[in-house]
Amino acid sequence: MSVSESVVTNTWVQIAQKKREEQQSRIPKEWKITTPIGPFRPLDVIKDSGLLSAQELEWTDPKQDAISTLELISLGKVTTEQLIKAFCKRAAIAQAATNCLTEILFMQAIGRARELDAHFKQTGQLFGPFHGLPLSVKDHMDVKGVDSSAGISSLCFDPAKENGKLVQILIDNGAIVIAKTNVPQTCLTADSINQVFGRTLNPYNSSFGASGSSGGEGALLSMGGSLLGLGSDGAGSIRMPAAANGIVGYKPSGYRLPLDGRAMFGDGIIGTTILGPVPVFGFMGRSVRDMRAASKLVCEQKLWEVDPFIYPSPWSGIAVARPRIGVWNMDSPNAYLHLHAPVKRGFLAAQHRLRRAGLELVEFNAPDVSHVWETGRQWIEIQGLYNLRRYLENEPFTQSVLNTGIMMPAKPTPPLTVAHLHDLNMRIGRLAYEMTNAWMSSGRAIDALLWVAAPHTALPHDEWTDTTYTSVFNAIDWPAITLPLDMFSDKNIDMKEDLTPYNELDAKIQSLYDPEAFDGLPLAVQLIGRRFEDEKLLAVAEKIHPILVASEGVVLESHPHL
Repeated sequence: MSVSESVVTNTWVQIAQKKREEQQSRIPKEWKITTPIGPFRPLDVIKDSGLLSAQELEWTDPKQDAISTLELISLGKVTTEQLIKAFCKRAAIAQAATNCLTEILFMQAIGRARELDAHFKQTGQLFGPFHGLPLSVKDHMDVKGVDSSAGISSLCFDPAKENGKLVQILIDNGAIVIAKTNVPQTCLTADSINQVFGRTLNPYNSSFGASGSSGGEGALLSMGGSLLGLGSDGAGSIRMPAAANGIVGYKPSGYRLPLDGRAMFGDGIIGTTILGPVPVFGFMGRSVRDMRAASKLVCEQKLWEVDPFIYPSPWSGIAVARPRIGVWNMDSPNAYLHLHAPVKRGFLAAQHRLRRAGLELVEFNAPDVSHVWETGRQWIEIQGLYNLRRYLENEPFTQSVLNTGIMMPAKPTPPLTVAHLHDLNMRIGRLAYEMTNAWMSSGRAIDALLWVAAPHTALPHDEWTDTTYTSVFNAIDWPAITLPLDMFSDKNIDMKEDLTPYNELDAKIQSLYDPEAFDGLPLAVQLIGRRFEDEKLLAVAEKIHPILVASEGVVLESHPHL
């Protein structure tokens, strides 16, 4: 019986078992470790395992970003094989501790590293600007020779025949794919759990989720098991996991990076534009400059010459010396959800640090965004949930999927009409105009907008159900980046507040917070730019991120606005 025939005849349980056995067979026996039973901090397992040498711990240290780490190869301080092997070992630890991986490519990656070493030795030239970069890829993005199942049993054992465009560009410039990473069932929830690969745990607390849908990427990068990750973002799926796991996550504007791979929804949602809110592929990693380097590299390929979906957008080297930062007014009449105490403390600390550095902050009063999640849900229905339901008809929904109500809405979805489609378009158009008016409300444009990634930190498993504070920027197609603050929730500081809920959802979210249980989780903010001003957003983010993480004051030199 062939593999494809077995998928048809076997139950989802049998398929999942086969996939997990295949996965385990791709981890060298000497790299397999045991992890604590019961709640634990997965990050502690890295050193406790004893698997990595002192040198390998230094090479893979998350404090060093991709650009600085790859310099070690060009300087002859480490071979590509040594670096890739070290990251593969650290990824194996991350897998044991958080269950963040799906397809494991360690041996292939080490083989490719040897080829790059031979090239460097023979020519004296690096293979490309990302020579030796350990790259991880979200599971539903195509990597040649392995599945893009997205954790759905009916899509297993059907390997991709080619690399996706974005994957191929990075490989052509020296990157080496070491693994693919876990996602939620459907890729439409913020808890990375599915029936094939199971649940991904948060590196800071195993009782909490890694968010989603790029949750496996978030956990792996947080554990230091990769230098750069590819994710996707249709409602916050890069930025929420970045915040929950304490890493950088960048969502570009639509139509700037290629968007291909296995289609999760129905055909026809992408022509030269996308029907509804814009999902994108983007980058996750250790620093803003890594995000900027990867984005620049892709833009330099001039993909618009061969892909009608890509907007003609040569890379702009814009710089902003003293950016004016808009700050979302969390207490405005249009406030929708209260912030948990640690998130509020982090948001206020970010503002304080920016003022201390001499930057001008401008109050940003956002319009009503309470409809954004429901509008997005209705767009998902239009985009073809029937396709996804067909893939999932032979396996049960996870609790996370049931909690969102997307696949099984509480109210029957009315038949699609042209009038309904027009209404959804009008909601997005109105929101875009209102946000633009707020951007200009001080009399001249701000350079970037400071917001939160969510009203809370990472949450206990299966509790993350609202994406409003990220999906608003998918709806209007503005680029955004999550920036970790190097701050953490503190049970001795972040006491639970007695607040009057704005609504039923707010009451539910507030009820989740427990200072003791939430202690030690990473804090982050979100920085927003305007549509197609991606280079400007990344320039501002790169300038202010050192300020946001500085315990001591940082004062910018006085220069005119460029």
